[in-house]
Amino acid sequence: MSLKDDLQRAYDRLVKLVNSATNRKEKILEWNGGLISAADLMAYQIGWGRCLIRWYEAGIKGEEPEMPGEGFVKWDYPAIALHFYQRYRFDSGELQLSEFKQVVNRILEIIHVEEKLGNLDTIGIWDWCTLPSGKIWPLSKWIQVNTVAPYKRAAAILKRKRCPTQKSSI
Repeated sequence: MSLKDDLQRAYDRLVKLVNSATNRKEKILEWNGGLISAADLMAYQIGWGRCLIRWYEAGIKGEEPEMPGEGFVKWDYPAIALHFYQRYRFDSGELQLSEFKQVVNRILEIIHVEEKLGNLDTIGIWDWCTLPSGKIWPLSKWIQVNTVAPYKRAAAILKRKRCPTQKSSI
């Protein structure tokens, strides 16, 4: 299965679960030692997706991307998460899901372009795809780690919160 297919499948599943949440703003989901809402969980996905897009677009321009970005110079994940919860909070679930869809569509465009150019799975093309440890990832791995994997984790968190007696076809 291709990265595009994996991303689309993980996105579709997550959106379906978020749409089934009865109160998207109620903080009932346990994540990273605290309680968050379905809206927070979506804001987190949007935030990292926006970062990924900015890193890529800076790389296309030959610029050094600000990492992690959004005003952060250190990888302070709890602080970044709180920032995303606030910045990408929307009054309506429809607006938030629309923003999420725009982010995913842009990432799918990136995959399409870089796949055609033969750059998606090639190591060493994108300097910003180098981890602090020095390990170099291809763009495809960076995208997978920042989209498909967290979308699957988010879906698992949402699914766990469903009533244990409620059957899920998701």
